[in-house]
Amino acid sequence: MVGSLWLAAIYIGGWILAMRIFGYFWKRRQIVIKDAQSWFPENEARANYIALLQQTEPEASEAQLKAALMRRAMEVVKRILSMREDKPLLSGLVKQGVIDDETWMEFTASEKELEFEIREIMGEADTFKEGWGHTILQSASEMVMHERAKVTEKEQAVRKQEDEKNKIKAEKDAEKRKEREREQALKELLDEEAAEQKKASAGAKKKKKGKNSRTSLQELKAARQREQHRAASEVLGKALTANKLMTISLSPWTAEYMTGKDLVSVRSLSMLKDHRIGIDGNVWLKKITQAASEQYQAGIGGIPSGMRKAIEKELEGFKAASIHPLFVFSGLALIRKEKPTINDDAKILKRNTAWSAVNSGEMGLAMSSWSGSYHIHQPDLIHLVIRILKEHNIEYIRAPYGAGAQLVYLERNPKQIIHAIYAGTEGSELLMFEVDRVITSIDFAKQTFSYISKKEVLLDLVLSDDQFLDLCILAGGDHCATFPPISVEGAFAFKSVHDLRQHVTGFNFLKAFADLPQAPKVNYGELFIRTRCAMRHHPVLTDEGRVEPMNAAHAPSDIHDFVGPRLPDEVYYYISRGVISDAVLNTLVCGYGAEYSPLCNGETNEYRNFLTTDIMKMKAQIFALLRAKLNPFYDRKIIFVHWYDSSSASAAEHVIKPDTPLPVSVDAISNWKSGNQSIEKELKKANIATPNYSFALGLVATANDASATVVTKNTDKPTPLVTLAEVQTRHLSKLLQLRSFIESSHVPSPYGKAIIHAFKAHPTAPAEFQDGLFIALELVRAELLTSRPTSPDYAKKPPGTKTWAGPLSRELLAFNSIGKLLKRNLRHLSEVLILEMLLANECKKDTLEYTELATQLPFAHEPSTVLGILVKEYLETLTLNAGTTTTNNNNNNNNNNNNNSNNNTTFNQQNKDQAVQQVEEHIGVTSLTSLEDGVKAELQRGFAFWNVVADAVKSLTTSKAISKELAHEFQEADQWVKARKI
Repeated sequence: MVGSLWLAAIYIGGWILAMRIFGYFWKRRQIVIKDAQSWFPENEARANYIALLQQTEPEASEAQLKAALMRRAMEVVKRILSMREDKPLLSGLVKQGVIDDETWMEFTASEKELEFEIREIMGEADTFKEGWGHTILQSASEMVMHERAKVTEKEQAVRKQEDEKNKIKAEKDAEKRKEREREQALKELLDEEAAEQKKASAGAKKKKKGKNSRTSLQELKAARQREQHRAASEVLGKALTANKLMTISLSPWTAEYMTGKDLVSVRSLSMLKDHRIGIDGNVWLKKITQAASEQYQAGIGGIPSGMRKAIEKELEGFKAASIHPLFVFSGLALIRKEKPTINDDAKILKRNTAWSAVNSGEMGLAMSSWSGSYHIHQPDLIHLVIRILKEHNIEYIRAPYGAGAQLVYLERNPKQIIHAIYAGTEGSELLMFEVDRVITSIDFAKQTFSYISKKEVLLDLVLSDDQFLDLCILAGGDHCATFPPISVEGAFAFKSVHDLRQHVTGFNFLKAFADLPQAPKVNYGELFIRTRCAMRHHPVLTDEGRVEPMNAAHAPSDIHDFVGPRLPDEVYYYISRGVISDAVLNTLVCGYGAEYSPLCNGETNEYRNFLTTDIMKMKAQIFALLRAKLNPFYDRKIIFVHWYDSSSASAAEHVIKPDTPLPVSVDAISNWKSGNQSIEKELKKANIATPNYSFALGLVATANDASATVVTKNTDKPTPLVTLAEVQTRHLSKLLQLRSFIESSHVPSPYGKAIIHAFKAHPTAPAEFQDGLFIALELVRAELLTSRPTSPDYAKKPPGTKTWAGPLSRELLAFNSIGKLLKRNLRHLSEVLILEMLLANECKKDTLEYTELATQLPFAHEPSTVLGILVKEYLETLTLNAGTTTTNNNNNNNNNNNNNSNNNTTFNQQNKDQAVQQVEEHIGVTSLTSLEDGVKAELQRGFAFWNVVADAVKSLTTSKAISKELAHEFQEADQWVKARKI
């Protein structure tokens, strides 16, 4: 009985013990499972992938699933790396008894869960592509490592910024301590001197002591002055020793700051002797135009007549100082994502006010109104400048993008391409780059130059280099407007320097002000970041001929987002030699073009109709040629915004599409080959050095000569052109065909024959008449060179009224604006045509002299209204002197009688000389500065050009290429002029 009880007790005890053991292990398993799931945060990447798999409406694409699976794999890699880092430390803590076994078991359970996750990911990957499961984790690991590297780089940059900040602060503090010590020493000496002076009557010994004190005071003052001079000399000495002199383009606020803080030093120009200086061509050109600008430039158009003399005077200054300049002009603009906006209303109002003042004789008001309504368009000058530089054997390049970045690259290049940079005092970019010391101005008259140390600027502002870059961007410039919360009445507020130091970085600064009412509604933060990246990674042309971003090793992969799509290096090279300008390429890259108001305000129907019809057709040709040899990416529409219509971007006539019909297609000009004649021999026969339109037309004047230049199916592939003259002739021939002066069979059209006829009749006509006649015939074809007045017709000054005796005519300015619009687009067409030929390998490119090719491209001259004003004033004066009245010209019944009397009037040489003299007095001395020669010589040149145009129109009349009415107008005008010309 007792045994049975013991047996039952043992059984019950064993059962209880077993339950306790089971409960112990069951509880531990639950803890392990629970903690293993919570060892890492919830795996959102896994949940997202499963959600995409289960998604039915709409069903997730394969690309989406692959991307989600890759993110899931990256999350696994991150957890594996984390566990690898934690495992050694955790194992040591377990051995030391700091952590119990349960935690270790939880950790190992998490490892098993990850192993299961890895197998599942590999299996899923193989369902998409066989074998991907073996590589997906490796790819994910590389991507995770890349992310970690970026985070590390960012942390290092922050630490570096903090170190620089601390270093600058320490240097500033040390300088302040030294200054306090100097002031204390000076105070002690002054106190001692005062005390000694009081005791002067005590005896000679005390006097002597006082004298010694004063001597010590003077010595200390002299020592301080010597120290200041030594510091400045050391800065300049180091710069000259290392040939590291630089200059800077200073924005208005930095220029004001430098002047106010007296940070600009002046030294003798002899220190730059035999140095090679890179010059920001755009800043330099602005300085030249200001010096050469004429009083009534906005009223006569064109470029200042004294421009050439001003440029040559500057070049002589460099030569006399033994300074070797290298001019660098800006190229393409950094891409803007937004559509361009044009706000010319204020300028138009000022111009109208100026012309009203001219008509009422209030020239003071006219001049003040014009002063803020007109700035010389630098692209109109660049062709003239390049020609002058070429004539004087001065080197130049055009940067692929900004000139400032290119200059910094050239100065920092190990080959010491340049030793210094000149960029004036009104720029806004160069100081933002990594520069050391700068030159801000050169004065040839005083034989001095000014320079500044960027380090001193940073020390004075107590900013790091990165903070200074942020400050410059926020202050506003060409690429980024001023951040509104830090501006005071449109200007930069210096208090922002302190605010920026408080927030450490510009981006933090932006976030701190984001909620203020004056903060911009647009995404200023994105613009700020894009501008900052553009400054740090601005593309430059390297000495190996490639275009690469600055600091390329750290450049982001999406550099095209703030620079623009990359063009072929070959195109950038042609930009650098001046073969093609930036205007057309900028429009192609960003997809938008802008037409700004001309000097006459473009109010006439003739100007606007010409712009929206003939010019838009020519632009279609331009972009078709440009797209022909470039990436298909550029086969997209281009929108032009016009100043007078804010909604013009949506108007059909202002959009150019890839399939826009062309007057002459690009394919139509692709069948040219060399003819039977030798270009060099024909040039000698014609006694000219450079091919021109009449020469090119003469080579295909006959059907046989023309057919010899046509490529047929049975013709062998044309051989590449070798000489510059051959390239120029082919270029002019294609240009003439594009503009319908040559037909598809390569024989001259009636307009082409008119050019041949005109220059046969005038073989000694000046070379510039070639472009002039081309433009005149284009205007004849567009029915814009007629006797009809413009609409609206500007008020005319009655003959004999001399309220204002100045060189101004708004009617002629309106006509000049039409001619300028045509000339500018013909120049663009000419440039893209030569680019298309080069990209198509029509010539041996390694033998071409590209600077010579660039300087001889047509349509480089920018005309003004001066010659037209002279001729108009002369003819009116001569007619008035003869007693012929013209006040009733608007009366149709009297027109014929007046014309007949005018035609029958004879003028002797005395009448003409008297009229010339009166014109000189009437026009005034101001206008004479616009003349290369005297008034009489200019009038003779004007009448000579009229003779060429008149003979060309006679040819068009014979071939019936123009209307009878227009032919009759020219015939009558020619008869009227013949009796009056000099």
